Amino acid sequence: MKKLFRILIACILLLALVFLAVKLIPSKSIRSFVERQYSSRFYDRNGNLLYVMPLEEGLRREYYPLDKIGMNLVQAFIEAEDRGFRRHFGVNIFSLARAAVQNGKEGRVVSGASTITMQLARIIWPRKGRVNLAVKALEAVRAVYLELKLSKDEILELYLNSVPFGQQIEGVGSAARSFFSCEPSSLSPEQCGMLAEIPRRPADSQLGKSFSYPALCMHFVNHAIASYKEKGQVVPPAVELAIDSSLTAHAEFLIQKKLEEYKDSRIHNGAAIVLDNKTGEVLVWAGNASYDDEVHSGQIDGVSVRNQPGSSMKPFLYALAMEEGFSPSAVLPDIQQDFGSSGVYVPLNFNNRYNGPVRFRIALASSLNIPAVYLLHEIGVRRYMERLDQLGFISLRGTEETTGLSLALGSSEVTLEEMARAFSVFTNDGLLMDVSYVKGGGTARDSWRRAYKSDIARVMCDILTDESARSLGFGHASVFDTPYPSIFKTGTSNQFQNIIALGSTSSYTVAVWMGNFEGETVIGETGSSVPARVVRSLLDELTQTGGAANFRQPASYRKVRLCALSGLLPTASCPSVIEEYVSKGSEIASCTWHYNENGRVRVRYPSEYQHWADSKNFLGNSAQGTGDAEGPLTITYPRNGAVFIYDASLPQSVQFLSVTAVGGQEKSASLSLDGQPVGTASQVFSWNVPLSRGFHTLTVSCGTERAVSEFEVK
Repeated sequence: MKKLFRILIACILLLALVFLAVKLIPSKSIRSFVERQYSSRFYDRNGNLLYVMPLEEGLRREYYPLDKIGMNLVQAFIEAEDRGFRRHFGVNIFSLARAAVQNGKEGRVVSGASTITMQLARIIWPRKGRVNLAVKALEAVRAVYLELKLSKDEILELYLNSVPFGQQIEGVGSAARSFFSCEPSSLSPEQCGMLAEIPRRPADSQLGKSFSYPALCMHFVNHAIASYKEKGQVVPPAVELAIDSSLTAHAEFLIQKKLEEYKDSRIHNGAAIVLDNKTGEVLVWAGNASYDDEVHSGQIDGVSVRNQPGSSMKPFLYALAMEEGFSPSAVLPDIQQDFGSSGVYVPLNFNNRYNGPVRFRIALASSLNIPAVYLLHEIGVRRYMERLDQLGFISLRGTEETTGLSLALGSSEVTLEEMARAFSVFTNDGLLMDVSYVKGGGTARDSWRRAYKSDIARVMCDILTDESARSLGFGHASVFDTPYPSIFKTGTSNQFQNIIALGSTSSYTVAVWMGNFEGETVIGETGSSVPARVVRSLLDELTQTGGAANFRQPASYRKVRLCALSGLLPTASCPSVIEEYVSKGSEIASCTWHYNENGRVRVRYPSEYQHWADSKNFLGNSAQGTGDAEGPLTITYPRNGAVFIYDASLPQSVQFLSVTAVGGQEKSASLSLDGQPVGTASQVFSWNVPLSRGFHTLTVSCGTERAVSEFEVK
């Protein structure tokens, strides 16, 4: 008796050990099944379904937690498949006995005994070969194994999310959507009963698909999927994106209207992005006017494509210049200049004019090219590249060795997303936001990196809202005249192939690009006001709901009255006075440019502006015009052997070289370029000749004298 008792105890202990081993040792098969890929559902920030990501060969298998499936549907499947599910341990002995008796009487299979757990076992470990008693026995063992490894709710949840319905549909979530166009928790009791009948004989189901899966905001959805993959992350079963699908559709509509209006100008594509300045969330991501536009490559994402941004990059340079010691009251030279040594780079303004001395504010707001290149030359390309990298321009990494002064004019290629994020630093008090693609997924504002000092960002906002400072370059464009505080910057490149506009309030930042993906030159004089109108419309829409606070004033600057020309303290002779920011505690000299002579105000320009002033016939302190200078005939510009770099960011029609000469025996002189006559100049010997790549020879003739200068354009 004692021996029998010991044997019984040993058996019990052995069974306990086996139970514990089965319970505790991880199962690779079950874990792999649980972690398999499901069809991710993408919603917008308002809960609207955007897309259900298909799996291999178009299969849709969505995952829903048990509490999101709905008790009506759960109970319908238990009633239809396994009424004793909560009571058995994977195998229902009574059902097996009943099925054996019924099948024996009929001589064929008329009744099954598979429990929900056994069906799940078949899904995890699919049958191989013919079904016989051994196969059924193995399934029973596996069912018991599953009951040991998982709870009843876990088994039920896995089963309901994996049960096949035919027609490339698995799981009750995709089935409810495909057959009844709703979430599983929204099914009526009758619909639940109908759905529970399909898995028994999917091929015999009378239910057909009534739902067409949506494909909204696809540029952004694809970008979000790619972002997960780049990070090595699995896309969650349900993703609530930050995007507003209605606002994105509105942006696409606005872009499409402009594309229709300018279709004869070869503007075929457009893109827009809107960022929430408070959270960093992406509210709009419109990669094109239409994702389905196959004629114009609609599936290409214009927000992610790299393009030359043109002058829209200039604010980042000017803000850095302030950090490097340039004052908002500084006067910058907008005159003919050489930059470089062996390779001379001479930029031109878009209107092919030189404006002489211009204040920092006007140079930026009116987007003048020469002052921008001057600033970059003073600061250094490498220093500016470092700041652009800190601003998030990942696209520019690795281009340091091939980037030159044309970077000041936006000649390097970046994405629209990078532009929008960087532009938001000014209305965000100098902070660079962390962009979030998921609703509520943004980082705390306290963790955002500082790109510029807050006071510099505030001065930049003041400049970029200044309508009078903008008028030199753009006139009084009503598109920028908003009833709420806002800043704008525009840019064009490659003969209008890329047209960009940026706008920002205290709450939102908007960026819009237009052009074409084919690389064709845009026809006509279409300017950046086209995307600017889309930016304005979106800001108007956003401001109705989100508002726009006033921009803060810089604490370390004060506004003082200055001479409008020299940027110095005005005297009685200064005809025009403006107010401008200067650093608190800084000392400013009095203006020496203006003086009174016999009751008339005259201007004494610094030496670097003399030739510009003479060519404009301004009254300066020089005694004579350039053409009146004594001495032999000499070409003063360009110097012999000069090398120029062709500016690819400007249209060919405005690329000119200003040729100047002094001396000579006569009052007039003529110029020829490569032996072809250009024209005659009197008093001031100055001509504009078009730039073209190659070696060229200039010849100036004045009476019997000749002067020759050779130059190269690369």
